[in-house]
Amino acid sequence: MAGRTPSQTIGPYYRFGLRWTDGARIAFNEKGRAIVLAGRIFDGAGQPVDDAIIETWQLGPSGTPPTGAAGSSNPFGFGRADTEKNGAFRFETLMPGGPIPCIDVTIFSRGLLKALRTRVYLAPESLARTDPLIASIAGSERVKTLVATPAGPDEYRWDVRLQGEGETVFFEF
Repeated sequence: MAGRTPSQTIGPYYRFGLRWTDGARIAFNEKGRAIVLAGRIFDGAGQPVDDAIIETWQLGPSGTPPTGAAGSSNPFGFGRADTEKNGAFRFETLMPGGPIPCIDVTIFSRGLLKALRTRVYLAPESLARTDPLIASIAGSERVKTLVATPAGPDEYRWDVRLQGEGETVFFEF
């Protein structure tokens, strides 16, 4: 009989092993427009998820994959944050470049046998709908679950619903 894999044994302690000090401040080797992405994660009953980990990866401000960071404890373009008691998370980053600014997101939490993968768009829904990935769900009202809402000149708000009404779209990458 084969042993159990980490995805079969995830429990309340995984978060301690994945904690990354200052991981919510995303580093780059180029300059760009500083922004904040903040939001909350909710379960199927609408309750905040206080023990999730959110990982992000994004293009650099020039629209190319970040390079460098060899041996760095903070790889360029990559971030990780824990949720707080109220399900809140917050990332400080630079606006991703490219035709449609977006950030890839992975969510880990107790009760999930596999990580959830999604994407958040930092552009109006009309522009986000032109993305090839979004085309696979075109016409769906659920597209709006992937679009962050401006919450100030340099801040975006994006809430995640893991199940139920208003469930965020998740992808199998």
